[in-house]
Amino acid sequence: MAFLPTFYTVLVAFAPLPPPYLDALRQIEVETSTERAGIFRLHFELSQTALGDWDVLQVDIFRPLVPIQVRVSTGTGLSEPIINGYVKEAHLNNRSEPGKSTLDVVGMDATGTLMHLQEKSMPWPNLPDSVIATMIFGQYGIIPTAIPTPSARVILETTTIQRTTDIRFLKQIAQRNSYECYVQPDPIVGLDMGYFGPPRILVPPQGVLSVNFGLSTNMESFEVHYDMLQPTSALAVALDDATKAPLPGIAPAAVEPPMGLEPALLRILPLPIVRPAGTDAANAGELMATALSIANRSSRCIRGSGQVDGLQFGRVLRPGLPVLVRGAGRQHSGLYYVSQVTHTISTDRYTQRFEAWRNAVGLTGAEVFIDPLAAIS
Repeated sequence: MAFLPTFYTVLVAFAPLPPPYLDALRQIEVETSTERAGIFRLHFELSQTALGDWDVLQVDIFRPLVPIQVRVSTGTGLSEPIINGYVKEAHLNNRSEPGKSTLDVVGMDATGTLMHLQEKSMPWPNLPDSVIATMIFGQYGIIPTAIPTPSARVILETTTIQRTTDIRFLKQIAQRNSYECYVQPDPIVGLDMGYFGPPRILVPPQGVLSVNFGLSTNMESFEVHYDMLQPTSALAVALDDATKAPLPGIAPAAVEPPMGLEPALLRILPLPIVRPAGTDAANAGELMATALSIANRSSRCIRGSGQVDGLQFGRVLRPGLPVLVRGAGRQHSGLYYVSQVTHTISTDRYTQRFEAWRNAVGLTGAEVFIDPLAAIS
């Protein structure tokens, strides 16, 4: 259990935040996600100078797209970056009452700023989706991790056409492969890493979150919402351009590894079915991948959310990795996949509000609720 205080660092244009700004900084909020762009908010309290200006606004350091990095250091003593962002907007709130005027500086990561600035019309001939993702990430200096996709478009000499911003295009091709696409900093080197691949369900859990668990409790609250009729199978049909024969794409069940004893889709009788149209599939393999994507995504219907005491947990909770939850009962304890984390940081408190999903209910019996890093933190 960690009892050391939490320290934070804010870098503006790769330099530490100047002391006057650091003194005025009262709270930091950082939201990271696998589904949306990461966002940060710096909350400053303003004081007037002798000349009547605001202290934080005397020097205009928060200009459009200025890079900002937020780092935290918990009980392990290691300073970890939680977002690399770029200034997007500012909110000035002037109040007549002394000490009530504030400035909020807001920014987003590369997917919400640099990769979303320009709409493009771009052909990508004879390239698998994973290669396209690697090339686009590389244009922004982002280190890519792209899991290979089928090379059917190379074999069939198919040209993929981009008619939108880079990040919207990447999100589109990720969805048809049942992939995720997001950017977050590497915890060691601090550089942005772009991930294009399936959810990393099978990697070791990043920790154990406990609610109502005595001295081991590190989670203040935990809620579960289970939409029981959300999971669905998929039956898609397309026409082959050459033979004009129908191409079936059938996904009766999700193929992602179940994270609990009973897969969510298999609990529903009769089986729900959707019939997707306009899939842009180049062949039967891509049509099948689209159908499986629908079954996989719909099966992620058990949504958990909770608030973690950052000091007690002793490390940064990261989206895109699984985590174990205990103390929520036999049906809802077990493995969850973290999809979003909201960090709230101040001088005396650090909380992490997270959202996570799973595609099955119940304990499998294979869960090991032991956190090897708990002793370190």
